[in-house]
Amino acid sequence: MAVVKILPTPGEKAGPLDGPFFLASPDNDDELITILIHFIRFVIRGVSSYNKQGMEDSSNLKSYAIESYEELQDELPDAAERLIDLTVDCCAMPDELKAHPIWRLDRAILRVLPGIEFRE
Repeated sequence: MAVVKILPTPGEKAGPLDGPFFLASPDNDDELITILIHFIRFVIRGVSSYNKQGMEDSSNLKSYAIESYEELQDELPDAAERLIDLTVDCCAMPDELKAHPIWRLDRAILRVLPGIEFRE
């Protein structure tokens, strides 16, 4: 099972997903990090929020993220397979970062991946 750590950026600068955090692989698996970032960006660019729920509770977001993952499976099955049974280690994240709206959105997207596990 691959592990991705979510770590705060120095000085709260924006990371690759525009929040004050970055993704790291304990195994230096840059390909996995790249696939994950592209998947999250793809979903964010394509979803529109028209309901009054927060994005992390949006059924529209969840549906679109699932469709996006299915599309990834069809077009790039090897990349989609890399996102199965992923562990996201949030242990090093301070509470204020866990509450950050961008992280909450990204986490909502990640929750649709098959076998995803979050370590708090």
